[in-house]
Amino acid sequence: MGKMVLFSAVRGTVLQDGKPVAGATIEREFDWAWKSEKGKDSTTTDAAGAFSLPAIVRSSFLGSLLPHEPLVKQTITIIHAGKSHKAWVLFKRDYDDNGELDGKPIVMTCKLGTEPQRRGEVFGICELS
Repeated sequence: MGKMVLFSAVRGTVLQDGKPVAGATIEREFDWAWKSEKGKDSTTTDAAGAFSLPAIVRSSFLGSLLPHEPLVKQTITIIHAGKSHKAWVLFKRDYDDNGELDGKPIVMTCKLGTEPQRRGEVFGICELS
């Protein structure tokens, strides 16, 4: 069976006006084209505004044997005070751990109230460390 990382582990901090945001909901979603599988999980920021989510890993016998182009749509949304903020939108095109950022772990600082923008292949309000 081939190990396929659909979404690498994520760590981050949510800030508003330079201060940590406690209790914000972090929703992570993926849409895996190969298996037509969608998934969602969530967590909440702690008193320091910090959050973490584990890697989402699948395995596929056929996927490890048959040639195909990996494609996983990834989205992270921050929900706070009744508002949704697009933190991360990326189309992952490999199954490597930390493949999203060419081998670097996903560590981000998300500033509520800023406009989402493109940073390389990633779109959202978060700055990557």
